[in-house]
Formats: sequence, structure tokens, C-alpha cells
Amino acid sequence: MKISKLILAIAALIFFGCSVHKDAKSPLIFKNNSIKVYAKITTDEFPKASLTLLTPDSIVAVGNNKFNYEVSDYSLKNQSPSAIINSLANSAKGQHIHFIVDNKPYQAKYEPNFNAELTPGPHLILAFLSRSFHESVKTEEAFSLKQYLLGDTQHLIANIDNDEMLFYSRPKGTYNLENSKKVLLDFYLVNTKLSKNGNKVRVILNGDSFNVDEWQPYIIEGLTVGEHTIQIELIDNKGIAIPGTYNNSDLRKFIIK
Repeated sequence: MKISKLILAIAALIFFGCSVHKDAKSPLIFKNNSIKVYAKITTDEFPKASLTLLTPDSIVAVGNNKFNYEVSDYSLKNQSPSAIINSLANSAKGQHIHFIVDNKPYQAKYEPNFNAELTPGPHLILAFLSRSFHESVKTEEAFSLKQYLLGDTQHLIANIDNDEMLFYSRPKGTYNLENSKKVLLDFYLVNTKLSKNGNKVRVILNGDSFNVDEWQPYIIEGLTVGEHTIQIELIDNKGIAIPGTYNNSDLRKFIIK
């Protein structure tokens, strides 16, 4: 009997020891001509995964700095089992850390210890665990947020214990249409939640705006070859922007070739 790809994928999930969350349906969030945005329905669960910053604690230098993280209940460099099912752009190097300085495009880190260059001034650094297909692990222990002051500045960017914050993650870079007909839309929240009657994330895709009210990954499908733009913003239940230095991602560009 011929074994389907789906059965093989399920077997792989059991082998890796990760559970898969499936929703009964994939609600359509937005549609305009060929472009559709909907909630992703399959993902690997890592409920105990954690990421802890060991050093530097508070003292950093202008220039090159060594960052050391501790990763628990999560294996960097492993392939995430549901990458096969989702058909999204996937890193051949496996699971990794998204390292984001001042909400700029992330750097993918496949080791828990690495060097990073910092310029003078205040810096807000977010790091979180990422699946091999670049979806963030959205649990309370799976991220680290740290603020540093370099040089003469004493101006803090945010109150990281209380301020509601939104960080951009995906889409990013260039996608090959033949290999990736689906593009991941993903972001990271700190000190806030989304709901139908509460905060939301406003997404502006190629000039068209729509809101999402759940913190989950989304799929963009039907993109044509060429350059595309996207912007995300944290808003309240009245549609008013929530103050915060990085709560508006500014315009990002990605390419389908």
C-alpha cells in the first residue's frame, strides 16, 4: 500500500516527540484579488521551551559584544517537523534564535553564543526562539528582552516591564515563487495581548489595511512576482495607535522572484 506524505509527516512528528496543534478550519482574514491572508493551522508545540540571557547583563561596549544565552527544552539546528506540512520558506540549518536590535530585521543565530556589534546610544534587544520555518515560539519563557545604554546617553527606549510592545519578524528578504507559494506573517508581542474587544495589530499589505486580533502566525498566499510592502502597528480597541518607539514597524519590503 502506498503511504501518503501526510502519514509520513505525522510519523515524523511522533518521532521528534513534538505535538502538533491543528484547528478545525483556517479562517480567511483578508482577501484582495489573488492575495489571501489566513490563520496558519499547523504548528509544533514547545510549551516548556525557554531562552535566558546569561551575559551581558548590563555593561556593554561600543563595538563588538559577546552574547550568551541558555536554551532549555528546545534544540537549535533541528528541523521543525511541521515545516513539511506548511510548505513555507524553511532554513536548512534548522531551528534558531531571532536576534532583533532596535526592531531592525532580525539576525538568525544557530548557536546560543555569538558576537554582535552595537553602536553608541540606547538599544532594545529582543531575542526569541524560532522554528526552522521562522515562526516564533510564543510562550512566556521563550524570549529575552534587554535594554542597554552605550556612551553618554541616559535615555531609555522603553519600560520593558510594563510597556506594551510589538516587534516585527516576517516576511523578510527574498522568496522563490516556485518553492514558496505561501509566505509567513509573524510578529512578537511583549506585555500585551490581542482580542476582539481589545488590542489588535493593524497590517498594511501593499497599501491595503486589515486587523488581526489573535497572536498567531498567518499565511499570505497569492503574491505575484515583484516587490511587496508590509507594515504592522499595535492599536487599541478604538483603532488608535498605542504609544511606543517600535509599535509601528515602518514600511518593510520583501521580494517574490
